[in-house]
Parts: sequence; structure tokens; C-alpha cells
Amino acid sequence: MSGRFLALLLAVLIPVIAHADRPTMTVVTSIYPPYQYLDNGEVKGTHTETLRQVLTRMGYDPVFRLVPWARAEASARAGTADLIYSLTYSPSRARHYYFTNPISEARDVFFSLSDRGLQWQELDDLAGLRIGLSASYSYAPEFMEWLAAGNARVVQISQESPELTGLKMIAFGRIDLFICEETVCRYLIDKHIADHPELANVSAMPRTVGEVRGFRAAFSRQHPKGEALRDEFNKVLAELRTSNSN
Repeated sequence: MSGRFLALLLAVLIPVIAHADRPTMTVVTSIYPPYQYLDNGEVKGTHTETLRQVLTRMGYDPVFRLVPWARAEASARAGTADLIYSLTYSPSRARHYYFTNPISEARDVFFSLSDRGLQWQELDDLAGLRIGLSASYSYAPEFMEWLAAGNARVVQISQESPELTGLKMIAFGRIDLFICEETVCRYLIDKHIADHPELANVSAMPRTVGEVRGFRAAFSRQHPKGEALRDEFNKVLAELRTSNSN
């Protein structure tokens, strides 16, 4: 065997062997473009890429699974998944997870028909309107309290793609407003407008509903090293951001 052939063989085999030695990390989420989505059988997206880089630097081989959100949370809470991502912090969720530092910002806004000219300064300006929301999303507490007081007619959307469904419902006049993370719904409008030209008349309204929050990842509290993994994740995430900014 020539030295050149042996060198080439080792160049191929060593990364494979090293990869095989890495422990796997089961990571769950649901389709939520542009943060995570399926492309030719591979889970991609901006949040996915961040997690892939961080977990690889931590020495893990991440295995990403896209499932309905309720199933993702159930598996992470039960410990059959190690990590879940693209969720916001809440005290009730913190009983089940060790939350990481934010991986991006979450800014919730209302979307409506552009030609209706709806405006608001405070939530009471929207009293009596039909407001759609995703059944699986965690919204700002003050908004949920306002809804619970009966100030609006709530339409819960639980389809596989609730954000796109909500935007279409606005376009066809089935609801007056849909509350959505701004980046997500702007992306969906741009992506689907060719097939659904009615979305051209749907736009975001100024003002954030509640505070700007952080999208995070969260390690299951059922994982024996969950808290330590969260701390290491935060450290590597900060190092990654520093290296990317230089």
C-alpha cells in the first residue's frame, strides 16, 4: 500500500471514526421557518444551525427531529428527548426545563389586512375583534390576561402550520387579526405569496405585543446532566458569538 493511498484513506476514516465516538444528543422541535424547517430530508434553519454548531463544539452529535410541538414538549418533559428549541421562557415551563440563554429575539406583532387601516396603542383599542392565535405558542402574559377577561373573540388555530393558516384566515376575512412572531410571518408571506396572492394584502401592524423576548433552547430536567449541559451550552454559545463577530 503506497504512502499516498494510506494518507488518503486515513483522511477519510479518521473523521468518520471520530464522529462515531461522539455521544448523540436527541433534539426536538417543530416546523417554524426560517428558524427550523425540513429541506430534502434534512432539518435546517437559523436556529438549527446555531444549535448544530454549539452542540458539535460541545462534543455531541445532534440528532434533530421535527414533530408537532405538543409531541416535542411531551418528549422533552419525559426525558425521551434531551433538548428542545425555539421556545420562550415561562415559569410553568421552567418546572420542566433548564433554559439556555437566548439564541435570537422573539417579537410578537399583530398582522391584519393592510387596507383596513387598523391601529392600536393599547390592547383595549382592539376590543371585540376576532383574534387568531396559535394553540401551541406561549404569548406575553399581559396579552393572555387581556384575552382571558373576554375582551376579544379568540380563534385558536391548531393545524400543522398555524402561522400560515392564520395569515390565510386574515386574507379571507375569517379573522381580523393574527398575532405572530414577526420574522416568522414575514418569511411565510414572502415564501407563499406566489401561490397565495391574497397574502399581498396582509401586513404587520406597528407595536410589539408585550416585551421583546428571547427564543431559547432548553434541556430536559429529566436529563441527569441537564443543568451542567445548559451551563456548558451558554459558555460555548457566547464563545461562538465572539468568534463570529471578529
